[in-house]
Amino acid sequence: MLKKVFIGKAFLLGDHVNTDILHPPDYFSLKKDTIASGLSKGAEDFIARMGRDDIIVAGRNFGCGSSRESSARSFAYNGIAVIVAESFARIFYRNLTNQGIYLITCPGISKKAVPREPLVIDLEKNEIRSQDRDWAIPCDPLTRYVQRVLGKGGLLKFLEEQLR
Repeated sequence: MLKKVFIGKAFLLGDHVNTDILHPPDYFSLKKDTIASGLSKGAEDFIARMGRDDIIVAGRNFGCGSSRESSARSFAYNGIAVIVAESFARIFYRNLTNQGIYLITCPGISKKAVPREPLVIDLEKNEIRSQDRDWAIPCDPLTRYVQRVLGKGGLLKFLEEQLR
């Protein structure tokens, strides 16, 4: 089922955050624990500072660099459910969507949100708003296809149902 609302505190990252920073090549593996442990090891281990329901809020071109599948899986294995950014690298966007992670494109968000600010992402209204301050900003709607994939929990589950 497609989730319509996310609530959490903003965890800010910058522009052009590369997959080699997000998940360094040393953690490429077929072992789930190795992949999971590598998330953010190239970025001062931000995952250790994130709260359970925190929402990553990034700038432009989030996830640029290599397109290793293990980078995408590391987010899923660490329970990251949603990421908001000004823009995403195309392959990174598809890889995380395939893992069932919601990627919300929201131009202007990195200038609005402040660290630890409580946010509400409302996918029915296509907006993100602060729970502490008086602002709301529109976000791009998810395409119908992406909604269908996310509604099933990722690409493999979506395809399994299509093949039945």
